[in-house]
Amino acid sequence: MTEKRSKITTYDIVAIALMAAFVFVATYFFKIDLPALGGKVSIKLGNGICVLAALLLGGWRGALAAAIGCTMFDLIDPIYAPDAWITFIRYFIMAGLCGVIAHWKGAKGKVFSRNVVAAIVGAYSYSFMYIVSKVVGQLILGAPSLHNAIIACTTNITASLINATAGVVVALVLAPILHRALEQTTFGQYVYNHF
Repeated sequence: MTEKRSKITTYDIVAIALMAAFVFVATYFFKIDLPALGGKVSIKLGNGICVLAALLLGGWRGALAAAIGCTMFDLIDPIYAPDAWITFIRYFIMAGLCGVIAHWKGAKGKVFSRNVVAAIVGAYSYSFMYIVSKVVGQLILGAPSLHNAIIACTTNITASLINATAGVVVALVLAPILHRALEQTTFGQYVYNHF
């Protein structure tokens, strides 16, 4: 029987920081910006790395890594900065759901079928939250109907669904490779044996 930990270790902090940096780099450098009503939207690799963080690190670690990495990206862009706090919450929920499902009952993100469900739930829960916020935003700004608000958000909706789908694929391809690589290191063994 494994012993439950009640404190955050240096390994936890390092794992979260490394994955947050990975999320930031993927979001910053691997994206295509598209013009959208009221700003811009991006098709980016970052969502996939957020899901990957959850598959590798589990619920709260993956959630913090995803939320911190994406929030850092938002804070350096004047268009996204005012909503950085919302980004933190959305990505924390996204990766938290994914990580909890992938690591439930000792699976440690290594059961492919569970990872598929976790990745889909995480990625599309974020898409749902993002799309709803954009549509509600259009209604608040005076869109005459729900239909008009949805039409106004077409670019946002399309980009979000592309990001979610690509994110699921990227995470599911990279997770087993990185799990094996991490298990070859003392750091990885510690992280996986002390969940």
